[in-house]
Amino acid sequence: MSKIVCTMPARNEAWIIGLSARAVLMWCDLLIVGNHRSTDGTRRLLEEIAVESGGRLLIADCQDEQWEEMKHRQALLDIARNYEATHIVMVDADEVLTGNTIPEMRYVIEKLRPGQTMVLPWRCLRGVLDRYHADGVWGTAEVSMAFLDEPRCHWAARDGYDFHHRHPMGRPYAPWKPVNITGGLMHLQFVSDRRLRAKQALYKMLEVIRWPDHMSLDKVNRMYNVAVYGFEQLTIASCGALAKTPTEWWTAYADLLEYLHCDAEPWQEAECKRLYSQYGPAKFAGLDLFGVI
Repeated sequence: MSKIVCTMPARNEAWIIGLSARAVLMWCDLLIVGNHRSTDGTRRLLEEIAVESGGRLLIADCQDEQWEEMKHRQALLDIARNYEATHIVMVDADEVLTGNTIPEMRYVIEKLRPGQTMVLPWRCLRGVLDRYHADGVWGTAEVSMAFLDEPRCHWAARDGYDFHHRHPMGRPYAPWKPVNITGGLMHLQFVSDRRLRAKQALYKMLEVIRWPDHMSLDKVNRMYNVAVYGFEQLTIASCGALAKTPTEWWTAYADLLEYLHCDAEPWQEAECKRLYSQYGPAKFAGLDLFGVI
């Protein structure tokens, strides 16, 4: 018998986690949230949902000074295994499955074969909830979302680098995309331009603080600029055209939209300013910080 467990890293996600956590619990058996140093009410919301769901939400608090993404993803995987998970799902706090796929999602995940990683279209909403990228880099993006667990699956830093590795390590990457999925996983980081800029600026600053020799400044800028500037350029090579979000993507969540606050102040702004003060302007010279500093 399958047990589908979702892992969700989170830090200061009160603006959305009341929606995204409840959305996951509509189709997963258990949700484990890694709550990293949240100070904005995230934990209170998670406690409410844990009670509301009859204990199907577990909170894994982490007070590590740094966000060590691979370490934290591995910790969530270890907890899921302790709860006898057969299938592992990865959904970030700013992501929500399109509502039209909910009825079939369990069946689709249970079809996964050993070695496969299920990928879905990454539906990137831009500016508002009712438009999304239809082509270009954000319109054709896919995201790793689930796998049938096996002992060799894990996460670990690569030569010390600790960002941006969604699918599990330990085996060849074998993506599997269900042919009958017409929606995908909605990514809401682009809905607030203010939050988007602050988030990408913080990524840049952490890149040069933690791994100064990993990438050139030019490569760091190019890596994160496409999220912010591609939309304004509207080129096929960057973000492409926008389309109207299908109504059925949101219908299932009509009663949950009260928990979505896209205009809330992003915590990353204050963190960027703190790091700028701590390390000084010279540390970040050459970085485009999108007006956050």
